[in-house]
Amino acid sequence: MTISSVTLPFFVHLKSPEDNSIQCEQLLRNLPEKRLVYKGSWQQRCVVIKMFLDPKSARRHWARERSGVEALKDAHVATPELLFSGELVSGELVSGELAGTPVLIFAFLPCAQTALEVWDNLTTLEQRADFLQQLVEPVAGLHEAGLVQEDLHLENFLVSGQKIYAIDGDAIGTQNQGKPLDLKSSSRNLSLFFAQLPPKFDFLMETTSLHYAHQRNIDGSQLLAQLQLDLPKTRLRRSRKYIKKCYRTCSEFVRSERTGQISIFRRDAQGEMLNRLLEDPDAFMRSGTILKAGRSSTVVRVHVDDCDWVIKRYNIKNPCHALSRCFRPTRAWISWGNSHLLKVSGIATPRAIAMIEKRIGPLRSTGYYVCDYVAGVNVEDFFQDATVDAPDKKQVAESFVSLFDLFCKLNIVHGDCKATNFILQENEPWVLDLDAMQECSSPARFKKLFQVDRQRFLRNWQSQPELQQWFDEQLPVTSDE
Repeated sequence: MTISSVTLPFFVHLKSPEDNSIQCEQLLRNLPEKRLVYKGSWQQRCVVIKMFLDPKSARRHWARERSGVEALKDAHVATPELLFSGELVSGELVSGELAGTPVLIFAFLPCAQTALEVWDNLTTLEQRADFLQQLVEPVAGLHEAGLVQEDLHLENFLVSGQKIYAIDGDAIGTQNQGKPLDLKSSSRNLSLFFAQLPPKFDFLMETTSLHYAHQRNIDGSQLLAQLQLDLPKTRLRRSRKYIKKCYRTCSEFVRSERTGQISIFRRDAQGEMLNRLLEDPDAFMRSGTILKAGRSSTVVRVHVDDCDWVIKRYNIKNPCHALSRCFRPTRAWISWGNSHLLKVSGIATPRAIAMIEKRIGPLRSTGYYVCDYVAGVNVEDFFQDATVDAPDKKQVAESFVSLFDLFCKLNIVHGDCKATNFILQENEPWVLDLDAMQECSSPARFKKLFQVDRQRFLRNWQSQPELQQWFDEQLPVTSDE
């Protein structure tokens, strides 16, 4: 039995001469075999308990976290109060497992939300601009004290009672503590912050960085110029790091290997429905409704209880096709990575649930890609519908232009821009059919492939010459035509 599987609530005991009994009541975060974070009760107050589990690195991360919290306090950057630093001596039901586990106990912040949760709930650009300026104030405080948040993202800030708290002391770099960061170091770290935001909000970077510069009394124009150089590189590194992460076991995903099959799935999707899928994907598909039955792929929709999934099986058509595909990643594998590329880029696509590859030794065979079913409006039908108001059609058309602008900014080509590979939800385009998508590292290759995407998209509107002409005039152009 592992501690994360113990029924809540349960008690653990601290190596402390004082009240050493602490109740764990709610699992807040589980980083498998590395870290567990619980909400609980200790000494008649609500606390957060952070346990470090990895036998090789637990004590090092525990010491780094404690040191980082002290550095935040010294820099006068708000952070939850550290109440206890030590280790566990035992735990209810799992005493042998827990003895000696390093632990930190923090004060629990009432009604706290991560900065990401707050950001996602904001509805106006004015609110977003104001919130970003609030968020960079603690970042400016860190940098002025010579500290670097090496994992600078919105979930490492908590908002409670209109106050912003920095967390995750383990990621606080203290190498230059006491000496304010120079311009390049500040920009390099601040670019991590802006890289977390969808690129469509990059225009907010100017006012936010100027506010940061004002907090530190440094030259805002120089900082902005440096940020504009650093951000694309940081964003590219971040997206590639996240895509690599989505293929291995981590806090968000589970990679499972069994004879003849490799599967990767969202950790929060685990349950009876997922088990049935992994046990026999073809049998599971037979329980669904066929959306497409082609030679190259079969698509079904399966709806059970609260789960509504689309499963796309990439078929092997014949022995020659099998031979041509066996040494390459399956299209399911490619779709899985591309879905997370779109996610990290702030581009709407149905949430990826799982990817399965059938294998014979190292040779790849049939692939299955599973995502949420998203009810949407057919794009062609939308533009042909005489009952849709002209302003709504213009809004949607402009959304497509923004989407292609974003593809250009991120060097992404879709590979098959027919209208059926986009749907509309609340008048916003969602991108489907991701197996031909790619992120181009070569500008020349991107320009060539983007023009293919552009021309294919324009051909969707041959029956609507005015709309086709409008798109031709408005869509970005990457080379002379």
